[in-house]
Amino acid sequence: MENIMIRVHKALRKEFSPKEILLQSAGGGMVGGWIISKSFAKLTEFERQQKVWKLFDMYLSEKDRHRIVGFLTFTPMEKKLAFDDDSDDFTASSKRVRKPITTRGNSVTRRKSMNRSRQTAAAR
Repeated sequence: MENIMIRVHKALRKEFSPKEILLQSAGGGMVGGWIISKSFAKLTEFERQQKVWKLFDMYLSEKDRHRIVGFLTFTPMEKKLAFDDDSDDFTASSKRVRKPITTRGNSVTRRKSMNRSRQTAAAR
């Protein structure tokens, strides 16, 4: 039986390429993530969320939909602005998303603190 990560990834791939999707385990069988797509360029945040949740409504059971904590939606330019130097980390992670990936904790916060630690260590 497929796990929730795989089912969510399959639903999102109906509209988005694997490179545009980054999934993250939210613990307790919950899932969330990011979608980076040019298709969001002329959409409001509300319209973006409608586009994503329409896929979930069409391809996931109600039980699976209740296990989704949320998805952030960005255009490539917004990703670049939001992640600054971390955009390479996101790109590297999303390239591995041929199958859904799992990580633990808040990866954005952890990634930024890890980068600061690396910069501090490099400066020494």
